[in-house]
Amino acid sequence: MRKSVFLLLLVVVMVVAGCSGPRQQTTTGVQDTPSEGTTPSNNDQPSPQLKAVSIGITQIIEHPSLDAIREGIVQALNDAGYESGKNLTVDYENAQGDRTIATDIAHKFAGKNLDLIIAITTPSAQAVQEVVQDKPIVFAAVSDPLAAGLVEDLAHPGGHITGSSDQTPIDQEIALILKFLPEAKTIGIVYNSGEVNAEAQLKQAEKAATAQGLKIIARGISQSSEVPLAVDALGPQVDAFLTLNDNLVVGAMDHYLERANSLKKPVFASDPDSVDKGAVATYGIDQYKLGQRTGELAVRVLNGEDPGTIPVLIVQDTFLKVNEAAIEALGLHLTDALKQELAAQNQDKK
Repeated sequence: MRKSVFLLLLVVVMVVAGCSGPRQQTTTGVQDTPSEGTTPSNNDQPSPQLKAVSIGITQIIEHPSLDAIREGIVQALNDAGYESGKNLTVDYENAQGDRTIATDIAHKFAGKNLDLIIAITTPSAQAVQEVVQDKPIVFAAVSDPLAAGLVEDLAHPGGHITGSSDQTPIDQEIALILKFLPEAKTIGIVYNSGEVNAEAQLKQAEKAATAQGLKIIARGISQSSEVPLAVDALGPQVDAFLTLNDNLVVGAMDHYLERANSLKKPVFASDPDSVDKGAVATYGIDQYKLGQRTGELAVRVLNGEDPGTIPVLIVQDTFLKVNEAAIEALGLHLTDALKQELAAQNQDKK
């Protein structure tokens, strides 16, 4: 009897053991087979993490165009996975329009443990390049990087620097004035005589104006407080004003427009934000998008590329922007061709 019971128990144990599911052997031990109806997940492996970085951003002055560029840069960094408060630390400094302060900022950045310095505008970029020798640099809003001495060649910058240019098509700006003022003969330009890019743009404007039968009358200044006096001095001699991508002048745009309007002289601009403030029109560059594309250059540098081998970004896409209130106040008119151009732009946006 006891033998029969023992044999019966032995059979039951063998049956139970035979019904148990197989187990998979892994290098870390025994792992249960996934349940029916599920698939093994590959998402358990952590994705590669970007290393934490610190960057310095130096900007010569605050005004809407430059601020938009800075915001676009930060957005591009965020889009690439570099986020403030997580793996990105940003030290932002504004030189308040003072080249001496820009140099002080450059010295401050030189002494900090930064992975990259971003310099917005020519004076800030020049200050950083002169002081910083051991950190990569990306510049933005530099109209003529060659004239500024920042790079050896646009396609092959060399050294530890690259960036983007915000040079506008000055020949188109001159032609735009003639579309509103076909009888115009003279154009007034107030410019920063202490900034090499402002002088380079003035020469381009003079060349473009001569080619289109116009004359440029220019007046140099060294500080923003001189803008109203310069406009007053040029007003009686010119048919219209043109502002270049000149940070000192653009930073005083409100005063510029106030004086020009009192003289009943239209102001044409090189940046869209000046049109928002009251200038008549421009063929401008989207500053925020320029910032985003500059930020993409910064990401490439942070990810290990040599900035000296990254070509300088030259933005060529422009758009027509007009201020209809300013046009009406000055007794000007949109030509049919300009109306069609604006309509085509609006259609492209849809």
